[in-house]
Amino acid sequence: MRGPNIVVSTLCNKCLKLGLRAFNGKKMVCSAECFPKLDSLTLLGLFYLEEWKVDEGAMPTLRHLEIENCRKLKMLPDGLRFITTLRYLKIERMPMAFQDKLVEGGEDFYKVQHVPSIILPTVYLSYDP
Repeated sequence: MRGPNIVVSTLCNKCLKLGLRAFNGKKMVCSAECFPKLDSLTLLGLFYLEEWKVDEGAMPTLRHLEIENCRKLKMLPDGLRFITTLRYLKIERMPMAFQDKLVEGGEDFYKVQHVPSIILPTVYLSYDP
């Protein structure tokens, strides 16, 4: 991943949780060499993140992805469709417009249609701080 606060993409992490203020950039990029052994990734409360790019070949062993309360993130990265090992995707406390893109027939469903378990909550309470 490239960004102002993260230069850890070549570490041999199996599990990575980026929580509150762990990343303060607007754009996060996972290059093709990014996290070759990563099994689980959680993005939690990355309030400034607007765009996430995943190159083909990045995170080739990722099985578990959770995104929670990253309210400015506009969409899932197109590169997720190349991560065929992904088995579990949970989207929580995200705007309904973001979630609606991921259901069958949504404009981003093609990115995650290969994921057997997709968890989207049915209730979202929106507020502007």
